[in-house]
Amino acid sequence: MKKIVIGVGIGIALLVIATACNSPTTRASAPTEQPAAATDQPTTSQPATTQPATYPPSTPSPTSAPSPTSSSRNDETSTVEAAAQFSPQVEMARDKAQSYLGFSAFSRNGLIRQLSSDAGEGFPKAVATEAVDSLSVDWNAQAVKSAESYLSFTSFSCSGLKQQLSSSAGEGYTKAQAAYGAGRTDACK
Repeated sequence: MKKIVIGVGIGIALLVIATACNSPTTRASAPTEQPAAATDQPTTSQPATTQPATYPPSTPSPTSAPSPTSSSRNDETSTVEAAAQFSPQVEMARDKAQSYLGFSAFSRNGLIRQLSSDAGEGFPKAVATEAVDSLSVDWNAQAVKSAESYLSFTSFSCSGLKQQLSSSAGEGYTKAQAAYGAGRTDACK
């Protein structure tokens, strides 16, 4: 089952990478196409060289840093920018981590364990740790998803669910994250 899930995750990661790699190229070519169309029209009063100046401010540059008010629409840009900041091995681990988070809930420790274990991806622990720590993840939200997942196939008491979420043999959430996740379920209400 994990091999199928990992295979799906790899496919998703490749799709995200391919999309991210193609996006800046498409954006960069748009301004060069517009001036060519403008020069074909003899009635245009503005010279073709003034139009491209209007395009760069409206299209994000793949090398510019995201603004502090960035929203989820800039996630792809952030991923492309982050690729330049990390070694290839860390970038691969980041992609795997994002893929795993796309289809399953993980604690920080659980995700590092998955990336660094021989049964998982086999990255060195330092690489897996750097990759996971470089991502912006709401670990409380991940704990809620894990708690709901457990309750979807078996019952737990509130304290049992917290223990399962925080156990190093279980999910590996911090006690605070486990309490938050369990507290948002029917088991603790």
